[in-house]
Amino acid sequence: MKLEVEPIRIETTFPFKIARGERREYHVFILSLTHEGITGLGEAAPHPYYGEDPMTVRAAVNAIGGLLDGEPDALRRALHDPAVPLGVALAEHASVRAALDMALWDLTGKQKGVSCYDLFGASPSNTPLTSYTIGFDTPDVIDRKIDQAGDFKILKVKVGLPGDIEMLDRVIERCHKKVRVDANEGWDVDMAIEKTAELAQRGVEFCEQPLHHDDEEGLRTLKRLSPVPIILDESIVRPGDVNARWDQGHGVNIKLMKCGGITPALQLIEEARQHNLSVMLGCMIETSLAVTAAAQLSPLVDYADLDANLLIKDDPFEGVRVVEGRIVLPEGPGLGVTRR
Repeated sequence: MKLEVEPIRIETTFPFKIARGERREYHVFILSLTHEGITGLGEAAPHPYYGEDPMTVRAAVNAIGGLLDGEPDALRRALHDPAVPLGVALAEHASVRAALDMALWDLTGKQKGVSCYDLFGASPSNTPLTSYTIGFDTPDVIDRKIDQAGDFKILKVKVGLPGDIEMLDRVIERCHKKVRVDANEGWDVDMAIEKTAELAQRGVEFCEQPLHHDDEEGLRTLKRLSPVPIILDESIVRPGDVNARWDQGHGVNIKLMKCGGITPALQLIEEARQHNLSVMLGCMIETSLAVTAAAQLSPLVDYADLDANLLIKDDPFEGVRVVEGRIVLPEGPGLGVTRR
């Protein structure tokens, strides 16, 4: 199987500010796998929070050149098997595993002439509404972001910084839409108890990751006391995490770049359902290639936050669309993604 790698620099329309910092420029990598004349595409969007950056991606790709022989299904199993060389080489490189995994699913779908969601048994008519993210910013920029949200019916507001409730009030006053918030581990347990009470007064739907993922006892306490549901994000990285931490939140946010692709995401969805937790699909800052890969799973979940492709300039791909706030999956085989 032939592997090709293309680095791409992407830039957000507005600086993207959360509780941990602010960025505008991101580096992603497009991986192409060609087998018997058919090419599958995947995207790696490394994030420093999870120990990855462009250098680690390049090192990981260089380490696996001779390990990609075989049929797509066998390679996909090897990719997530810590007992075989390919799985060992990529154990600490979740975004590269995600890119290869989605490329293999894309390849399989194209071989069979069906969409990936058909391979999962998911109906494209059951996609959820997706939220549009409003990063922390000045009032005038917040207003512009709200205007840019257009027909989206749900906004996700980044909190966890001083002045967050005031910014949230501005969003609510201006948009009159359903609102969710994401604190990105920005609070301690006492502050979170106070803040979630304020969120409930404002009708906020739920709060993502209010506490640091290491504060497991604090999260258990908050799950008992919070008047709004708590969605675990940074706490849930790989298969097994839901089984270990189900008592720390009311739902989980699954991202392909955290867990290593579509295959482990399916496992995490199954774990969450076993514990009666709600499931959300999220993303990093990515192009339409990776966002479309995640969206293939959207008929299987409760919530979606798949808007990264709409937050960047000059998206090089076309795939998933959003119509009146709802995810619309492409009809082509595999991921259904094409280059612009």
